[in-house]
Amino acid sequence: MSEVFFRPAADIGPENTQIDQIKELFKKINVVEKGDLVAIKIHPGEYGNTTYVRPVIVRTVADLVKEAGGIPFITDTTVLYSGKRFNGADLLWTAAVNGFTFGSMNAPFISADGLLGDDSVAVPIGGEYIDEITVASAIAKADAMIMLSHCKGHPASGFGGAVKNLGMGCLDKEGKAKVHAPGKPDIDMERCIGCGKCIKTCPWDAISLKNGKANVDKNLCKGELSCLGSCQFDSIRPPEDCTTEMQAILGEAALGPLKLLPEKIGYINWIFDLTPGCDCFNFSAQPFAGNVGILASMNPVAIDKASLDLINHQINKEGCMHSIKDVWGIDPIVHLEYAERMGVGSMEYSLDI
Repeated sequence: MSEVFFRPAADIGPENTQIDQIKELFKKINVVEKGDLVAIKIHPGEYGNTTYVRPVIVRTVADLVKEAGGIPFITDTTVLYSGKRFNGADLLWTAAVNGFTFGSMNAPFISADGLLGDDSVAVPIGGEYIDEITVASAIAKADAMIMLSHCKGHPASGFGGAVKNLGMGCLDKEGKAKVHAPGKPDIDMERCIGCGKCIKTCPWDAISLKNGKANVDKNLCKGELSCLGSCQFDSIRPPEDCTTEMQAILGEAALGPLKLLPEKIGYINWIFDLTPGCDCFNFSAQPFAGNVGILASMNPVAIDKASLDLINHQINKEGCMHSIKDVWGIDPIVHLEYAERMGVGSMEYSLDI
């Protein structure tokens, strides 16, 4: 049974700030040895998003890494969708606009998978769905990692936390495409009016007009499904149950970074601003539940299970829904179960408050 350390949001005050809580929790998951190059894996938010983990929290972690003798760098990876993080240059620009600069964090920000999102290391997985996965090279070649995850909802996995940060956030474009592969959509020809909006959304040129209707080239499509939001006629249809298969691959892919950094990853889950959508959204919707607090653990599956339990408790207390599953109709326990099967971690935990 893994220990998960919890500092409630309700305890925050002038003598016990989030910074104070991070300093306490870091001691519990400090994997840094003198001279280590330490990746601090974050999500800096898409341009227009405002509810990502705040730079001052990241700065606190960077300072703690330095105090432990490590050399910190802040990092994230490029994305599959058309936005302001598609390549390494735009990723660094967006991070800076959102407040993640050397001046604010006292550490450099690096695109972990390089300029074009193809700088990676292949890792054998041997899963039910995937044999190997490609981990971004700056993470693969680091000596240690502190993973700082903003917990929130997600339209494909139901929930984003430490496991999703491992099995998606630490991958290059090829790895992300492998996880998203079950999502390659079809077109409902009766609904499609051939407006072409979806064509502009896809950065892979996978959609074209054929006989006045949208057509998806599944050899080019990456399955990321950002095209769904471009169609007001509901003509883009993902495969049935694709989210379940995607979660299974996500759980398996989470093993990749662990194999490269065994016993050298510490996890912090930041459960504030519980928005329905991922920080990849270019806006921040209203939270679906109140703030919960900060958790830390050496076990990514346990910390996510504890986070889900605490979020569901908050939801029940407020009476707004039954559980986080109600946000998107997707049960996030699926990717935790697959991660557990792969040996990423165990869902059994004890909560230390």
